[in-house]
Amino acid sequence: MAARNVRLTNLLVATLIGLAGSGSALAIFPNGGFEQGDFSSWTIGGGSNQGLLGATPFTSASISITPGGPGPTALIGTLTDPNAPTLVLPRLGSVTAQLNNAAGGSLVTTLKQVDTVTSADVDSSDGLPHIRFSFAPVLEDPNHTPNEQPYFYVALRRVSDNSLLFEQFAYSGQAGVNFLTAPTGWKYLPFQDVDVSLPANAVGEQIELTVIAADCSLSGHGGYVYVDGFGSQALPPAGGGQGSGVPQEVPSLSPLGLLGLIAGVLGLTAILRRKAA
Repeated sequence: MAARNVRLTNLLVATLIGLAGSGSALAIFPNGGFEQGDFSSWTIGGGSNQGLLGATPFTSASISITPGGPGPTALIGTLTDPNAPTLVLPRLGSVTAQLNNAAGGSLVTTLKQVDTVTSADVDSSDGLPHIRFSFAPVLEDPNHTPNEQPYFYVALRRVSDNSLLFEQFAYSGQAGVNFLTAPTGWKYLPFQDVDVSLPANAVGEQIELTVIAADCSLSGHGGYVYVDGFGSQALPPAGGGQGSGVPQEVPSLSPLGLLGLIAGVLGLTAILRRKAA
């Protein structure tokens, strides 16, 4: 019996050591759920919104930002947002990232990361790499001209040829966008779950993710975006207007936590071996 316990414990140790060198750490966009409690692995930028250039329909070329320091960010736990009351926060895990805030000031917050697609991002259901994430824009609606309104922008690009893989861009109150209206008068969208399937030859390619949240250009009205779940894993259903609640994923062990678990199992192995001797 003691020998059997030792064999089982050795098997567990080997499995844990394998996990320490594989798993979610190899998936695209490290710290994609912000569960490290910060914005490590991400580049936060910002500046001031000078207003969208040209006439509608706007494109990414319409965005005009005067460079400045990093814009406001926050990590949001359990919260009911009065400007988006049907959103269930956090979207996943223990926190959701908020880019920009409600204060106004013509501020812009940008979030960027470049990472490489690997075999860990291939979905076994179709044999293709996937990039998945969720976002929800929350924008004050001052009824300015379209180019002066708060706006959001989300894009994925292949770095090698700058080709666009995904893009969504809208200003507050834009016609044709199914914004919900909060009692505060703010416009918002339920969490938008994005699933971008890439061609099989995308493994090894670099992908750039960009998210922008902007106040109105006249400085008096705010706009922000919630983001979460960047990676290749399928997302559980969102809560709020799309369900009864957000199924909470089990946060992955941090490297230190995993090493601690391995150390504990090694200690147990030593005890069992002494008893078996």
